[in-house]
Amino acid sequence: MRSIAFSLVFAVLPGLFPSTGRADVSALPAERLEALLQSEFLFQSGQFNQAFSYYRSQPAGQLGADELLRGSQLATVLGETAWLASLDGAPALADATQIDLIRQRFETALQAGRSASAQQAWQALFRNKDERGIPVSRAVAEAHAVRHQPTLNAALGLYAERPDLTAAERFELFQFAYQWRLDAMAERLQGGLPPQSAEAALAATIRECVEGAADACKRRLQRLDPLDLNEWQRRSVLVLAQRSGDTEQNRRWLEALPQDGGTYYQRIVLLGRAMDDAKARELMAQIRKDAALDDFQRPVLLGSLSELLKDWPEAETNYREALTAGVPTTASVRLAVALFRQGKREAAFAQLQAVEADAGLSEEIRRDAFQTEIQFHRILRSDQQDVEVLNAVYRRGLALWPQANPLRYQYAMRLFGQNRLEPAMAELQTILKAAPADADALNAYGFTLAKELNKPRAAFKPIAQAFLLAPEQAEILDSYGYVLFRLGRDEEALIHLQKAWQLTPSAVTAGHLGQVFLRLGDRQQANDYLEKGLQLDASEAELLALRERLR
Repeated sequence: MRSIAFSLVFAVLPGLFPSTGRADVSALPAERLEALLQSEFLFQSGQFNQAFSYYRSQPAGQLGADELLRGSQLATVLGETAWLASLDGAPALADATQIDLIRQRFETALQAGRSASAQQAWQALFRNKDERGIPVSRAVAEAHAVRHQPTLNAALGLYAERPDLTAAERFELFQFAYQWRLDAMAERLQGGLPPQSAEAALAATIRECVEGAADACKRRLQRLDPLDLNEWQRRSVLVLAQRSGDTEQNRRWLEALPQDGGTYYQRIVLLGRAMDDAKARELMAQIRKDAALDDFQRPVLLGSLSELLKDWPEAETNYREALTAGVPTTASVRLAVALFRQGKREAAFAQLQAVEADAGLSEEIRRDAFQTEIQFHRILRSDQQDVEVLNAVYRRGLALWPQANPLRYQYAMRLFGQNRLEPAMAELQTILKAAPADADALNAYGFTLAKELNKPRAAFKPIAQAFLLAPEQAEILDSYGYVLFRLGRDEEALIHLQKAWQLTPSAVTAGHLGQVFLRLGDRQQANDYLEKGLQLDASEAELLALRERLR
């Protein structure tokens, strides 16, 4: 490797590792300095495996805090779990104050089953001056709860026994003990809270909202004062308010949090459930004045509020402004909605089709645009003028996403509705060729064979496969019962048809049940299901045919 001048090393390395002082750099051997700098250059150029070679070659005990942080980042990306496990006990990691390193220490201890080390890291995160400490500690505990619950339980027990716990720590640990059903530990932690403290009130509120009645939970939430709680305690209360379904308490605790794009959006969602024009305009004014929002967040939020207020020109203006930021977003679809609501139909369809064709956008956004285009055609009742208009939209969508089986299934059902059996069956065959275990496609294919094409023997196999894949789906149970009936297996058919009726009563299933009971000689039951079915759909062909036979 070409030698690097020491002056360059000293000038660049602190910039790459901001917390590394010049004295720390000069203390490293010259060859190691060159290797470290070369590794960082490789990292910056995206050559992660080559960059990690440096960390593989160094004993973990000799790595500094910044080296451990970069090495951990690379190891996580590369899946170097053995290297990560080797860090447990490294001096720089044990003494680290950086949140990312303490997080790494917590995760490594959990993966290695070392509860004492996990407890120490957990406490270091909670007591860290960095405001990210608490949410990071929660994220690690929740992410590892499934695979490493015994170690977490043991770490929690060690932490809970510390004599120097603050009330905030005790409450935080109570939440985990209660969530993980460590009842005795939860009781001890709750009992140790100062009786008149905010933490004691919070713990009682959690129990009331989880175990008690909705009204009791609401009263508890009303008695809590956000000013008595820190941010993360308020977030815990917000979760309770959201679970309670109380819109007013949800709004109250959302407003008690630091306001950013996320909390503003949640407040908009709440307004959408219980619209209040005055509150919407108040929120609009607050968002306009919030200098912390960027040039994308602000217009997107204002566009959503404009939609709630049905101010479509304003919504269009805001969404156009948001799109100038160049961020791939559903604002491109919402712009089309704003155009459509103003009667600008050609512009709305053109906008949606531009989104669908934009490979730079996510598949989710592009398909959202496509489904919105279909919805527009339904609103306009395009089928009443020409069914081929919407058929062409589906074909264009399938040309863009040939592997989109749910979309192809929608198109097949549409073709069935137009009595175009051959092309509909061809679409189902395409689905089944790519996805042989698609229960809905198997069911539709088999039912059509049995009913429309009068081939019950050929229909039995695909419908039986669908039943094995989804034995609790009412539509599939109905098909299975129907094909058994067509094959003369009336008693078996009855079992599945009755279960389908219990799950989802439908006029079609009522007709099938009526036919089975009639063939079994029970005209009373056949008449009963005829009447029940006609109440659901008086035009169902199966029922009309059954009525004629019962006369």
